[in-house]
Amino acid sequence: MPLPASSPWTLAIPHGPDYYSLFYVAGFGVNLVLLLWEGRRRGYPVRSWLMLLACITLPFILGTKLLALSTEEWQALFATGQLPASEARSILGGALASGVCLPWLRRAFGYRRHVYDAFALPLCVALVVQCIGCILTGCCFGVPTAGGWGLTYAPDTLPYLVQVYQGLLPAGAAHSLPVHPTQGYALLLCAGVAAVLGLTRNRAWPGGSWRWLQLGLLLAGRFGLEFWRDPAGEPVGAALHTHAGLTLLQLQWVLLVMAPAALGWWWWQVRQARYQAPAAEVAPLNFPTRNLLAVAGLLVLTAWLGPWALNFPEVVVIKALLLAVLALEGGALLFQVGAGWQPARVALPFGLASVVFILTSQIPRDFAQAQPEKYYTLSGSFSAGSFQREQNTNGGCGGATPLTRYRHRYATGTVDFSRTRMPGVYPYGEVHKAERTIGIRLHAGIDQETSLSGYGYNRRTALAALNPYVQIDRPLLGIGGGLLVGALGYHKYQFGDRISSLDLQASVRVGKRERVYGLAEYNYLGYGAANPQQRVGVGTGLGGSKWQLLAGVASAKLYDVPTGASRWSGFVEAGVRPTPAWQINSFALFGNPNQQQAGLRISRRITAR
Repeated sequence: MPLPASSPWTLAIPHGPDYYSLFYVAGFGVNLVLLLWEGRRRGYPVRSWLMLLACITLPFILGTKLLALSTEEWQALFATGQLPASEARSILGGALASGVCLPWLRRAFGYRRHVYDAFALPLCVALVVQCIGCILTGCCFGVPTAGGWGLTYAPDTLPYLVQVYQGLLPAGAAHSLPVHPTQGYALLLCAGVAAVLGLTRNRAWPGGSWRWLQLGLLLAGRFGLEFWRDPAGEPVGAALHTHAGLTLLQLQWVLLVMAPAALGWWWWQVRQARYQAPAAEVAPLNFPTRNLLAVAGLLVLTAWLGPWALNFPEVVVIKALLLAVLALEGGALLFQVGAGWQPARVALPFGLASVVFILTSQIPRDFAQAQPEKYYTLSGSFSAGSFQREQNTNGGCGGATPLTRYRHRYATGTVDFSRTRMPGVYPYGEVHKAERTIGIRLHAGIDQETSLSGYGYNRRTALAALNPYVQIDRPLLGIGGGLLVGALGYHKYQFGDRISSLDLQASVRVGKRERVYGLAEYNYLGYGAANPQQRVGVGTGLGGSKWQLLAGVASAKLYDVPTGASRWSGFVEAGVRPTPAWQINSFALFGNPNQQQAGLRISRRITAR
């Protein structure tokens, strides 16, 4: 029977929006919202549950890509140690990777087998959303059909190009031949499995049973879908193999084993429950140290994977989960009732939050070939330190109280985003002879104030400030300035205990940065607020731009220091640029017990068109 040239259902979207990415993000969003709701329903601790979700999301994303890699791409992965850039995806790889990792992760975070079931229903609903994007994009398409339910796709879509390559369609045709809407079949499959899970959720089954039921039904349905799916739209196991006179795709042979095995294991668990009552679920405890270590581990992994391993939607998902965990852990440490002040513990969540912005700032390939005239820089930093000052309090009508000594310990984090325009001639006749940088910093942290006079006085103050700034650099001269607005810290002597809310920032450099230069700065805030420095120093780039060394003297603001104490400290700052895109800087004050500070900053340069 000849195939019709068109179908009542026609999709013409060759140059439209990126529907796949749109519904990819939407699917992840729906999945996470449902998982959070499921975790709350089960009584899971929010911080621990978020961290488990982040830890399982990354291997799921990587698994969808790893299973779809070709032999050549696997060889490149082993040769370079970095994941190759590839658009191919397979949900089976994500299910396999997350299934392997989840048993280890749930033990690490203290969860029981019931946690497997929490993932079952949300994933099915998320796949329903994702299938809509597949329909609109044209991926995962079916073989040609004579049925009136087929879909036709416009030129430049995958079904159209494959049919032209196969000789089924002449080049220049108005649209593709109708194909089976296998993406719609998959949508109905996922919706049906979700309905089965919903109808059976009140059954007294052992923990983990629903996950095995979901897995078995999805795998069995996928086995059937492959009969109508075009092998050219299948990134995994698309070759035909014949065994015992039966010809199936490689993937179908695997599914033919896995689907009955999953359903059989589910049935055995349910049968066992008839003779022994299943154990009740017990919510785990939250372990803050494990959460922070897991965040650090994920950051190291994303940095090792390379800049093309995660696309922008995937970066958004991972970053949102990690930042949510750090915000909750940081808040728990900051507002823990009765806990002693420990700057290192408080600085860790803020510092990791800053690093999250950097190490998860993967850049899509579209921006790889960038013009050199401008670039953006995203930095994250944190600092911790202490200082002493003599201060009084405003006594109102009774006047000010006598000066007493106080120690301030603080921990702050900073996120810095800037845009730099390089010297040169630009479109529309613009000519610039100087390097211009415009940016804004967001500072946040905590200052803990303790009386050293035996009064038992203890006060904790939140610090939060904006710092817009501009920097203009020529080869022999650089000038910068900025404005500080917000809760800056105890910088000025205003009745002794009033926090500063407005200040200025300025810097002057004389000499070449690559060789030797002198630097003077007022309110240096490269690593955070709380105790800004006035610095005078000498620096060098050691003949290039990879290394930077700077040393000199630093003075705190004009608050009252203890009697006989010095306002001056020594400082040293070192920086290295291991690659053109990355830079790491560290900073420390020394030589004055009344002023101590150390900081770390990591920067990522993003080239732009």
